Amino acid sequence: MRRSIATFALLWGLGCAGQAIAQDRLLDLRQPPVVADALRQAGYKAELKKNSKDEPYILSGASGSDFTIEFYGCKGQVDCGSYQFSSWYKPEPVFTVALANEWNLSKRFLKIAVDKDGNLNEYMDFTATGKTTYANFADIVDWYQVMDGVLDKFITEHKDAAKGK
Repeated sequence: MRRSIATFALLWGLGCAGQAIAQDRLLDLRQPPVVADALRQAGYKAELKKNSKDEPYILSGASGSDFTIEFYGCKGQVDCGSYQFSSWYKPEPVFTVALANEWNLSKRFLKIAVDKDGNLNEYMDFTATGKTTYANFADIVDWYQVMDGVLDKFITEHKDAAKGK
């Protein structure tokens, strides 16, 4: 009986260790295809594309909200120095510099800006230098999605306040 329990505990421990090793695998996020694959493994859509300047980006989304991951400082389509999660919102009357300043003063990672045409851009930048674990990358994607939801609530509250609700 003790031998059976010990064997079960050993096998269970090996299974957990294997799972931890899989989640702790290192990713080279300088490579856009690696980022796209990691997104898919985290349960997100990930379509690797090129913009008009032949630079790589990924079109993704979750929970009905689209976002892109843009890469910067690339050598062709690979070896990028950094990447940025971003989403754009069409102009709304509440999209002002004052709104952006209010958000940015209280938020550390996800920032917003309003362009001259009134479009709101939310963005979060990361370095791609070195390698990171899959678990860390999955946390980054989750963090972006959570903050996107917080931003949506922030915008809705400001729209409701402007309507006098």
